Amino acid sequence: MAAPMWINALEVYVNGHQATGVDTISKGIIGKEIQLVELIEKLGPHLTSADTAVRCRGTRLLGEVLHRLPKDFLTIKEVELLVNFFSDRLKDHHSVTPHVLFGLLAMSTFTHLPPGSGQQMVKEVSKEVHVQSLAQADRRSAYSILINLLHTKMEELKPMGADFVYSFIQTMDGERDPRNLVLAFNIVPVIVQNFPIGMFAEELFEVTSCYFPIDFTPPPNDPHGVTKDELVLGLQRCMAATPLFAQYCLPLLIEKMTSDVQSAKKDAFHTLAKCTETYAAKDFQEFLSSLFMCMKREVLSGVSEMVEGAALSALTAVVSVLSTGVQQKNSETLLDGFLKDIIKDCRHHLTQPELKLMYPSGKLLQAAAAGSDQACCIILREIIPLLLEQFHKHTQVLNRRSVLDVLLGFIKISKRFNGSDEKNPVAEYKDAIMTVLFSLLSETNFLLRCAGLTGIVGMLTLTGVTSEEEQCLAAEHMLKLVLEDKDSSVRTEATTALTFMSSELTWIACKIVLPKLVEYLKTDFMETDQSSPHLSSGYLLNTLAAISVHKDIIQETVPILYQQLEDLTNRPETDYSEAELCLNCIANIVQSSVQEKENLDFFYEHLLQKLLKISLQSFINYLSRTEHVLWKQDILLKLCSVIRTICQHLSQRQGEEMVKNVLAVYVEGQSHLWLGGAEAEGAFKPLQASSPWQQTQALHVFLAVICALHQNVLVPSLYSLLDMLVNLTLQLSHSLSQLGTVKCLAGLINKAPQGTELDSYLESLKQKLETLLNTGVESGQHQGAALVWQWVTKALVLRGHPISGKFVEKMMTFFENSNLNKLAADGFYIVMAEFDDVMTKHMHAIIRPLYKQRFFHLTLPGLIQGFNSTIADRKQFYLTALSYLLRFVPKQVLLSELPPLVPLLVQSLLIEEVSLQLSTMTTMYDLMHDAPLILGEYLDTLIPKFLKLSRYEPSMKVRIAALQCLGMMTTLPQHLTTPHQKTVVRELAHPLDDKKRLVRKEAAQARGEWYLLETMQK
Repeated sequence: MAAPMWINALEVYVNGHQATGVDTISKGIIGKEIQLVELIEKLGPHLTSADTAVRCRGTRLLGEVLHRLPKDFLTIKEVELLVNFFSDRLKDHHSVTPHVLFGLLAMSTFTHLPPGSGQQMVKEVSKEVHVQSLAQADRRSAYSILINLLHTKMEELKPMGADFVYSFIQTMDGERDPRNLVLAFNIVPVIVQNFPIGMFAEELFEVTSCYFPIDFTPPPNDPHGVTKDELVLGLQRCMAATPLFAQYCLPLLIEKMTSDVQSAKKDAFHTLAKCTETYAAKDFQEFLSSLFMCMKREVLSGVSEMVEGAALSALTAVVSVLSTGVQQKNSETLLDGFLKDIIKDCRHHLTQPELKLMYPSGKLLQAAAAGSDQACCIILREIIPLLLEQFHKHTQVLNRRSVLDVLLGFIKISKRFNGSDEKNPVAEYKDAIMTVLFSLLSETNFLLRCAGLTGIVGMLTLTGVTSEEEQCLAAEHMLKLVLEDKDSSVRTEATTALTFMSSELTWIACKIVLPKLVEYLKTDFMETDQSSPHLSSGYLLNTLAAISVHKDIIQETVPILYQQLEDLTNRPETDYSEAELCLNCIANIVQSSVQEKENLDFFYEHLLQKLLKISLQSFINYLSRTEHVLWKQDILLKLCSVIRTICQHLSQRQGEEMVKNVLAVYVEGQSHLWLGGAEAEGAFKPLQASSPWQQTQALHVFLAVICALHQNVLVPSLYSLLDMLVNLTLQLSHSLSQLGTVKCLAGLINKAPQGTELDSYLESLKQKLETLLNTGVESGQHQGAALVWQWVTKALVLRGHPISGKFVEKMMTFFENSNLNKLAADGFYIVMAEFDDVMTKHMHAIIRPLYKQRFFHLTLPGLIQGFNSTIADRKQFYLTALSYLLRFVPKQVLLSELPPLVPLLVQSLLIEEVSLQLSTMTTMYDLMHDAPLILGEYLDTLIPKFLKLSRYEPSMKVRIAALQCLGMMTTLPQHLTTPHQKTVVRELAHPLDDKKRLVRKEAAQARGEWYLLETMQK
């Protein structure tokens, strides 16, 4: 670089005309084209100028250049020279000081700081600068210098001792900007840990605690990102930094705990809990009584759950710190005395279960007991006998329930007991507690029976407390309640208890629970005692599924459930409800446990093949059966969901085995592979259009297997298979079979390996489908071709394939094709909606981020233009597509495009098309929350239309959706809704007499909300 160029840039900067010269000079120095000494020489006249403004600009230029240099660029000698220069400049005019601090901030970041420079900068800044008289950014520079030096020059600064502490106190005293306080709060704990603060402990505490409690609300759209929580946590760390602060901190916290400001109380209790991490037991001794009074006041009053929770947490923390030195005589006396006072204050409330103070008193004792093992022992040995006595003393149900709830709370607390030298304190009273709990199971009041079950489960969770005999007895009682209790809430509680036992005490579930349930399952329920009308095979199946939470139990229950399903499929009569229930149970077990490898391997080896076998048998035996449970759509799809859930978790090896087998059976017709080697009753040709619908709908099972596997599982002869699926889709007339086939086609295309082979196939498929779309009306294949086109478009849009744009462009032409316009909007639903059975993230589909947003922006202009230019009869198709587009696009995208689209949505409501009306009202319902002001402009049009639709006879769903929208309108700004209030209330009287209960329910809800508007006005 020529010297005059950078010198000219320097002159321009110093004279205040432009700031661009900084980068030019910095790059020159880094590139060795300019020597630093040259820069300083040229700046000399400006740095010593009589004009203060010129000195400021010159100093600033030097600081800006230094900030842009690499941190290891300068030598020790150069750094020393510059530190001396800037330190000397601090004596200059006060307007130069901010620029000097900026330069020193740059120096504090350099790697080669010479010995003594850290102390030099701190001393000079402390001596020459009154930090709090500076602007916020300049004060920030001072804090940042300290942070950098504490990080890199700690050992050098430590000899300064109390001088450094005093210097920081001077720097921080009076700080008021939240951005700087965040830095200051980070510095205080570092100083406390590394410098002697003894003589300045009170001053350092005062200079930080004056901000307690933090009362700060960030301004909207704050670019600095300082939050109240950040300040609160930083201040807590400062106040809890050292036990030396205890004598000043605890009185302050007590003062704030007694204030009327709830947030101040909460912060005080949270800070107290934080202080227990560093303060010693002796630091609390003088204040224990006052602290507990504050805690008790908040818990007993129950004014704020937030403050109450903070108070209880603080009590636990205080007890914990009092327990840390329990082996020392004084500390032990301190803990005992504190707990004695708590028990004394709360004990008498526990003898009055009819009063409301029993629960909060129990909470206080439980919080104290949670503090340590020692506290747990002391409190439980005092309180449990008292509670047992109160239980036997009181006979009223509600009083007993109150005593039990408190007792169960102590049992739960004792679960945390970690004592190794002595048993859980509950163990001393185990027999008495278990006797009470077992007796509750035979009580006539269902609340007491539920409480008994909860208590027994709590006792079983305690390690080493209950014996095996008691555990078995508990299982028998729970099972009896599950099978025989007449109250549904008790049965639900008992089932939950058995579920816990199955996960924690699996051997008992296998030994006692499972055999009994299986025995009942084999019972003829028509001959059982009618005193248990709930007892049915479905109820027992649900119970089996509920307790199947451990691999050992799963391996017992799944074969039982499968056998039940197989028996149902072999019966000549069809029991659809029980078969569906059985499959639901299997599905729930698989869904909740398939993530564990042992369970997955079990499902793969012992369930998946069996499910494929019974499905194949149902498809083959269509000649000998007039009906079959697996022919029903809901049951078939539920079976597929189980198969899909297993397959999507399979390893690559297992997936490759499945692909090989499923292709052999479905493509090659080797049905004996799934029938255990036995010959099939008939041929299985699901990929032939001439096959009966019972076989072609088997493509849903094929879909569940082959499209759920990982992407790395390759499908042999993929493109031949795709051709077969395309041809089958074009020829099928059975809608369920056709849908399964085209979904399978799309799923395979979505995961097909990228490359020229895929591109070539897509191009040939595109040409074939375009021909059929244009000429296939005579053969009836044009609708099948449109369906294939729409699903292939979805597959390509999801994976972001380059050819997807051409497919979308062609799909837009369907609206103007008289043979396809009724199907045109379906393509938008297909692309935008998410389907559980194909192309999901769980099925390892290729899904490019933001695909919905891209499709929205790609098609929206065409939809609007088409709507405006088409004939009246075709407008509804564009509106239907638009409603689907708006329904599924992310809200943040929709809101930016919404204003010109609302008139189109309003027009959608005027068209007598149920699906369009429902989709539009779903979108509008959401928009009333997300864009109230935009929709508010159309209330005069929308309210009469919704009122009319609320009486739309052909569709109950339309009536319900209209009423829901009317109810949601009450959330719009009041000045918009008030003029319509009386009209809406009057008109909503008609739907109150609707023949459908669900409509009447929505009408009552909506009318009540409009009534409230008038109350709010008054």
